[in-house]
Amino acid sequence: MPYIFLLHRSLSHLDRGSGAVRITFLDFSSAFNTIQPLLLRDKLTEMGVGSHLVAWITDYLTGRPQYVRLGDCRSDTVASSTGAPQRTVLSPVLFTLYTSDFQYKSEFCHVQKFADDTAIVGCIRSGQEDEYRELIKDFVTWCDLNHLLLNTTKTREMVVDFRRPRPHPEPVIIKGDCVEVVHTYKYLGVQLDDKLDWTANTDALCRKGQSRLYFLRRLASFNICKKLLQIFYQSVVASALLYAQ
Repeated sequence: MPYIFLLHRSLSHLDRGSGAVRITFLDFSSAFNTIQPLLLRDKLTEMGVGSHLVAWITDYLTGRPQYVRLGDCRSDTVASSTGAPQRTVLSPVLFTLYTSDFQYKSEFCHVQKFADDTAIVGCIRSGQEDEYRELIKDFVTWCDLNHLLLNTTKTREMVVDFRRPRPHPEPVIIKGDCVEVVHTYKYLGVQLDDKLDWTANTDALCRKGQSRLYFLRRLASFNICKKLLQIFYQSVVASALLYAQ
């Protein structure tokens, strides 16, 4: 899982002492809806993808008819040539391919992507943040060139620093907006906190488990057979408790 690499690299850096880790979790506005088919076509061609497959994907994303229905009323049909259809398995794959040409990994900084979940991690030593800030700036510029919209109001930064006293970091500015610094952040379904322990995630799992066990007890009160209760437990309760374990 990507968060394991993030935690491993962060803890390895902090174990050396006299340093901090800054993580910016970037949020896209309607990520899958902003894919540009012609840009994706060029990217796939550069990757060496077969011309027939490239042509099929381009045709799939171009000129898609769509309309809105509300009760007995239906809007006019329009043809969309931007973005990918929602709630399909192919959309996250296409977005991953669309963003694959921006990669960065050095001794102190890296970009971590999983579909539309993107984090920029900077291992700061002796207050040297130039590479981290320059990487964020380059990523914002790349997003503009690729017609990807960053939602700065939902973008968050988490600072992990075990030093005492803890220095007050200079804020990250994206498109004129100051990125909010948070103590906890839910990344890929896992609650991370600026202490890098599992307290926040454990508390969240307990709350989720208790709420789902309530429904299991309710089902049992209706004398549902044991086999169906086991299926419900495995699919609804255990899947939540054992996620990312």
